[in-house]
Amino acid sequence: MNILIVDDERDSLEEIGHYVDKYAGCRTYVLCSNALEAMAQAAKIPFDIALLDIEMPGIHGLELAKKLTNLYPWVGIAFITAYNHFAAEAFEVNAVDYILKPIREDRLCKALDKLKVQRLAQLHTEERPGGISIQMFDKFIVRIGDQLFKWTRQKSSELFAYLLQNKEYPVHKEKLCELLWPGLEPKKSLVNLQTAMYSVRKLLKADEGCRIRIEYVGSHYTLHMEEALTDVDKFEGLLQKAAASNDAAVLKQAVNLYAGDYLEKEGWLWAEPKKVALRKKYMFAIQRAKGK
Repeated sequence: MNILIVDDERDSLEEIGHYVDKYAGCRTYVLCSNALEAMAQAAKIPFDIALLDIEMPGIHGLELAKKLTNLYPWVGIAFITAYNHFAAEAFEVNAVDYILKPIREDRLCKALDKLKVQRLAQLHTEERPGGISIQMFDKFIVRIGDQLFKWTRQKSSELFAYLLQNKEYPVHKEKLCELLWPGLEPKKSLVNLQTAMYSVRKLLKADEGCRIRIEYVGSHYTLHMEEALTDVDKFEGLLQKAAASNDAAVLKQAVNLYAGDYLEKEGWLWAEPKKVALRKKYMFAIQRAKGK
C-alpha cells in the first residue's frame, strides 16, 4: 500500500510516519507538511491511503481530501486531528476513519487495518488489471489502468457520458446531433457526431477485451455493457444490496463511493434529472447510515 501522510506539525508528522513504518503491509509512505506538497506528490504516486490533518494553513484538510479523491477515486481517507468538531464534514467527504490526537499507535493501526481491507476489496473486485474504469460522480473521468484518458475533443467525452447514462437504450443519431450541436446545420452536426464517435470507439479499442461496445442499427446508437463498470452503477448496486440485506457495512460502502454530485463539474444540462435522483438516494443513505 502507498500511503500519503500530511500534517503541518513536524513532530506529529514524524510520529505518524514512525508508526506507519512499523505497520505491516505498507509499501511506500510519503510525509508532507502542507497540501500543495501533498498534491505534487500525488501527481507522481497513486496513493492507496491518505492520513490527513484537518486544520492546516492554505488548503484545508477537507478540501485536500476532495482533491485527492478527484485524482484517485479509490483512495481511502482517514483524518488525524486535535479537533472533534469536524467529524460530520469528514463523513461527507467519505472518510473511513477519524482519529483524535494525541495519537496512539494501536488506534492508528486499527484505522490502517480498515483502510487496507477496503483497498484490498476494491482491488479484488476490479474488472481486470489495466481495464477501463469510469468515474461519473463529481467529474467525468475515464482511465485505462492507471492512465487518465485524454479526450482530443470535448464533445466526444459528453457523447460517451450520454450513451453511458442511456446504456442499453437506442438513441437516434438526430437526437444526439440536436443535443450536442444545437442550432448547427444538420449535415455539419452529423459530421461532428461521426468524428466524436470515432474518438469514443478509439477509447474502447484501446482497452483490450473491453466489455463495452456501441452498436449502430437503423440510425440508432446503443451502448451495451456486460457488467457495471462505472462508480454510479456500483453505488446503485450497493444501495440495492444494503436494502435487501439491511447491512450497515454495505450501506457505508455505497456512501463512500459518492465523491460528489453526478457529473457536477461538467455542467451538462441533460444530466440534471439523474443528478437530482442520485442526490436523493445519497441523502437517504446518509440518514439510514446515521440511524444504524
